[in-house]
Amino acid sequence: MVKQIIQAFWQTIIRIFAFIGKEIRIILHQPRLVFSLILGPFFILLLFGVGYQNTPRTLDTLFVVPEGSPLEGSIEQYMASFQGRITFAGITHDAAEADRRLREQEVDLVVVTPGNPTVDWENDQQAAFSLYHYEIDPMEEVYIQVLGQRYIEEINRQVLLTAVTQSQQEAQLWHEDLIQAKAHAATAREAFATGDRLRAQSSAEALKQDVDLLTLALGSGLAITAGLEEASGQANTTSALLTQLETLQGQTDEMVEATAADSSLEEGEAIVAEVEASLEEMDEMLQRFQEMDAVVLVAPFRSESLSITQVQLDPMHFYVPAVIALLLQHLAITLAGLSIIREKLSGAMELFRAAPVTAFEMLLGKYISYLLLTGVMAAVLTLLIIFVLRVPQLGLWQNYVLVILGVLLASLGIGFHISLSARSDSQAIQYGMLMLLAAIFFSGFFLPLYRLSAPVRLVSWMLPATYSTALLQDVMLRGQPPQLLLIVAVFVFAAILFLLAWVRLGRQMVKE
Repeated sequence: MVKQIIQAFWQTIIRIFAFIGKEIRIILHQPRLVFSLILGPFFILLLFGVGYQNTPRTLDTLFVVPEGSPLEGSIEQYMASFQGRITFAGITHDAAEADRRLREQEVDLVVVTPGNPTVDWENDQQAAFSLYHYEIDPMEEVYIQVLGQRYIEEINRQVLLTAVTQSQQEAQLWHEDLIQAKAHAATAREAFATGDRLRAQSSAEALKQDVDLLTLALGSGLAITAGLEEASGQANTTSALLTQLETLQGQTDEMVEATAADSSLEEGEAIVAEVEASLEEMDEMLQRFQEMDAVVLVAPFRSESLSITQVQLDPMHFYVPAVIALLLQHLAITLAGLSIIREKLSGAMELFRAAPVTAFEMLLGKYISYLLLTGVMAAVLTLLIIFVLRVPQLGLWQNYVLVILGVLLASLGIGFHISLSARSDSQAIQYGMLMLLAAIFFSGFFLPLYRLSAPVRLVSWMLPATYSTALLQDVMLRGQPPQLLLIVAVFVFAAILFLLAWVRLGRQMVKE
């Protein structure tokens, strides 16, 4: 009994390996097919890597400026920070001519500036820049919208920068007023010290006039800068200046009152000392304001994008895991999809029905043979990608192999189901192409999965390329182990496909 079991087991193994040898010989007898399957995908990746350009598109831009507009002389100045994205194509006053040039694609973008922005501001309205384009690609439209927002932000920044710079330049005049106020304060202190109440009163009134003039000048010049500091949370140097100015006004009012006949001279002298100290402190603040960088005042924050990955990744590197997943899925589905239908069309299926061959032996033999073939192709493709294209592989190789094994098994399962359903080679190839198209659009290769609605995302998770894309990105580009849920899911998916294919092949083999 035991001998019969052992003999039956070895016969099963022999029949399985017979199918393995048969399928491998069929593939190896087609060297052109092997060459195209291994080197074809690599050359596609190589061409993509060489041809991909990670540079923003440069737009030839024509500006339509109404005659007499105050913006005409500032257009080129505002474009200084957009070199490489906008090419200045000139300024015109004729909107119809600009429209014609845009429709004939002589320029990429037409910007119509507001005629009189001052009128819009007086009516509590923002002055609008209108961007006209001739694009039909939604991504290009978004690019133009973002570029327009950046351009307007630059104009707003330049306007504020001009205002702040002008205030800093005027600070020299304010400094001269401050020196004159110090002189009047010193005269008032001497008058209080000598008991000359009339002279003290005259100097106090002159000092009050100086402070009032300084308040008027500083109040209008520093209001914008103080608002910027408060909104950005910076150290309020400008706000402190304005606060100090208010304090100084109160002190000068007290000093004028102190010159009255019923006030003591000692009290007036003390108030003058406080005024002089305030003027000295204000002079220091004004000096610091002059030395501050106007650019930092207007744009106090900047952003830095830092990655925590171990290497600096090129944009092409991001697509490589998805391309590997897509190619391996397509190769496995194509080879497996032509396998069983070929047996049916050649008449071999009739022989298998008569021979002592079970559906399990036939299917397992084909699985192992195609797994070996596609595994070798995956290994060669991986070596070319890593050592020729220099794509990083940050994770452990055993994790990489585990992911590749999962995608190949699941893809072979889909391929065998296609082969069991198809009635001709061409039909099997068509089904394989449909799977390729589905993988391109729904696996995360063309669009990230979060952009798909929840019902459509279910289709994505029925494709092996979806699992392998996410897993290979973690292993290759992040150096992380594969997500447990996804790696278990892809192997469960492959096991279910194998069991269903076994049942279906068994039913077909017992048919008369």
